[in-house]
Amino acid sequence: MSKVSCARGTADELSGLLETIDTELGHAPPVLVAAFVSTALEFTTTMSALAAKFPGAAVIGSTTSGEFTHAGDGSGTVALFALAGDYKIHAGIGTGLAASPEAAVAAALGGLPTELVGYPHRTNVVLLDPLAGHGEAAALMIATTMGDAPLVGGAAGDDLAMTKTTVGLGTTAASDAIVVASVFSKKRLGVGVCHGHAPFSEPLTVTKADGSVVLEIDGRPAWDVWLEKSAARAKEVGLDPAANPGAYLLRYEAGLRIGGGFKVRAPLAPQPGGGIQFATPMPEGTVFTIMESAPGAQVDSAVSAARTARDSIGDGAVAGALVFDCICRKLILADAYRDALSKISTELGSAPLAGFETYGEIAMNAGDMTGFHNTTTVVLAFPADDG
Repeated sequence: MSKVSCARGTADELSGLLETIDTELGHAPPVLVAAFVSTALEFTTTMSALAAKFPGAAVIGSTTSGEFTHAGDGSGTVALFALAGDYKIHAGIGTGLAASPEAAVAAALGGLPTELVGYPHRTNVVLLDPLAGHGEAAALMIATTMGDAPLVGGAAGDDLAMTKTTVGLGTTAASDAIVVASVFSKKRLGVGVCHGHAPFSEPLTVTKADGSVVLEIDGRPAWDVWLEKSAARAKEVGLDPAANPGAYLLRYEAGLRIGGGFKVRAPLAPQPGGGIQFATPMPEGTVFTIMESAPGAQVDSAVSAARTARDSIGDGAVAGALVFDCICRKLILADAYRDALSKISTELGSAPLAGFETYGEIAMNAGDMTGFHNTTTVVLAFPADDG
């Protein structure tokens, strides 16, 4: 049977958290440990402590813009997820994502098996530095290499500073990097993804761009257009674009029409000269609308993602879940965010969960080429019956 333990606390509480996890797992050695670490903590120290406590586990981690478990959320803490059961985990890390996403992905995947006898299902968990600007490309490269294996994960945060994010594997930590952990299982894991945003602006066109920086929209400086279309709405909800541009941009994101819905793209920070840095490239000619969401829609979409993950497991119980949730959901819900987390857990049968508030989410199932998301909840559920 699978066992999952999730815990959250400060740096001073870390040793106690590790003992709690060991106890809740019944002293069974975990095979996978994920650490979501506030920038207020020392990342490498935290990862080293986990690697020392659980030497047989694949320990992956990232910095965040907020940490949570089923019991609630906060900042200045570390949220931990530990999985024990009949799984095989193989993980790798690649650096230089900005200069060559191909080389970084190849390094992360190098040495990882594509299949294991007796473990027919493979799910890839990805953590990456969004400030490198190649989240979409990296997700598609992994999917191309791994075929139909589901892909889930999140883009690291830095508490809205938008200056440096870090990911890690074991005692190795790096910015401008990507981590891939392949989870081989006897039963299928559950994946759910959903966002709650809707468009409010007219269609707009990127007329000048440089990689992930949008310089002009409809022939004008991108930052000027964003302010013109959404600054008044921001002030109505208490956001000052000048005082907190990161929070403002992540509240009013870009929506690209995909079929009958929208795929959301995150603007991260204004740039000198009036451009806007995005989490992924926005090529010239891209048509989009600016999006927003009501609090109720944010809760409903998170619960919907959990329901999809639970249903895809089948009739069995859920042991626990990893959740990757956009920082914008916390910005919209504020104190009600805790209630949303509780509802996600309830939808999963009151299972424990842990995750972090991201700068982007990764979700891709077989035949789905959507890859990198923003303003989205991604849920990876582990079945209680591991095979």
